[in-house]
Amino acid sequence: MTQPFVLRDYQSQAVDASLAHFRETDDPAVIVLPTGAGKSLVIAELSRLAKGRVLCLAHVKELVEQNHAKFLATGFSAGVFSAGLNQKNSTEKTTFASIQSIAANLESFQEAMSLIIIDECHRVGMEESGQYNKTLEHFRALNPKVKILGLTATPYRLGSGWIYQNHYHGYTRQCTNSIFKKCIFELPLQHMVKNGYLTPPIHYDAAVAHYDFSLLTESLDGEQNTDDIALNELIHKHPRVTQAVTEQIIQLSQNRQGVMIFAATIDHAKEIVGYLPADETALITGKTKLKERDALIEAFKAKKIKYLVNVSVLTTGFDAPHVDVIAILRPTQSISLFQQIVGRGLRLVLGKRTAWYWITPTMATTYSNLKLVRRSQLKTLSLCRFIALCAISPIHFGEERTQKEISLNTSVAAVTD
Repeated sequence: MTQPFVLRDYQSQAVDASLAHFRETDDPAVIVLPTGAGKSLVIAELSRLAKGRVLCLAHVKELVEQNHAKFLATGFSAGVFSAGLNQKNSTEKTTFASIQSIAANLESFQEAMSLIIIDECHRVGMEESGQYNKTLEHFRALNPKVKILGLTATPYRLGSGWIYQNHYHGYTRQCTNSIFKKCIFELPLQHMVKNGYLTPPIHYDAAVAHYDFSLLTESLDGEQNTDDIALNELIHKHPRVTQAVTEQIIQLSQNRQGVMIFAATIDHAKEIVGYLPADETALITGKTKLKERDALIEAFKAKKIKYLVNVSVLTTGFDAPHVDVIAILRPTQSISLFQQIVGRGLRLVLGKRTAWYWITPTMATTYSNLKLVRRSQLKTLSLCRFIALCAISPIHFGEERTQKEISLNTSVAAVTD
């Protein structure tokens, strides 16, 4: 059966790098592709080429569904094993599954896998009792030579650092206990923007008011449960800020298609919603029922809703290409989370020229320990410069850059159409 889609150059390179690596070794490997680079097509092609059984893992049902759909486009069939999607089919050669469902039903999988692919692999924890490690050990027992490949846009974890030990450019990373041995392919974000694969991002930093997040503790890593009580108390100390910020977002978004707003807490999100046009606004939190959540997302994608406010639930596995304004009204120390949020606005769609990113100015204090570049460099960067680094600079995680190189290669574009 022929391949029904044509891979982009970098997608073919990622596939070729994977094949070459696993011909030589069984060591687990990582591919780094920016958000919006089409990881699902790379996953589909590798799954199609595999001679044995394949298991593709993801941590949310949206990614399971998305990756499965891309694979079906190859003309082959595949099973889905995900409680969130109400499917538990493990009889096909290739299975797309949620890690939660697999880890809870390992006894149902007694056939050896030749390849295990992990989407958003930076979420693989170090603890032996974790779901991923438990699952991988199960399949390694069935096949000690099983190939393990991870894909991510952000190859590090806050607190533990890099998720791989070696880089194909020759760099060695300070990494302990990670299952991944080597990064075998990496694509800079600049390549995607320069070649027209992603929308040019523009940082807009002109808030009329701001929250003072400087009093927050470093526990706000964006990947774990944060202290909502402390956040709510801080936000309530600035009763007029939310209204002023929201009004400015409305003003700046008059000629924009889709606006995503990332709030700090549920109370904060509800306050934001109160200042937005009721008939154009939806709120999604971790407590939103699945059917309601799916309906709101579909309405947003259909442009029946312009403003989508959420609290830590739409950072991965969410694909709405028309989004052209991202408002980050929450603190975080996680580069992974930040880049996932920014990535929601980079995808291309007809009529979309640029993507705007609006960030509360005093978030700078919560970025002091981020490791996008060396920590000593970050201490000298303003928030505006840091946002530029994350959003539009030619950062290549396998390279070390000096402060001079960063300054030369980073620019903040004017806010124009």
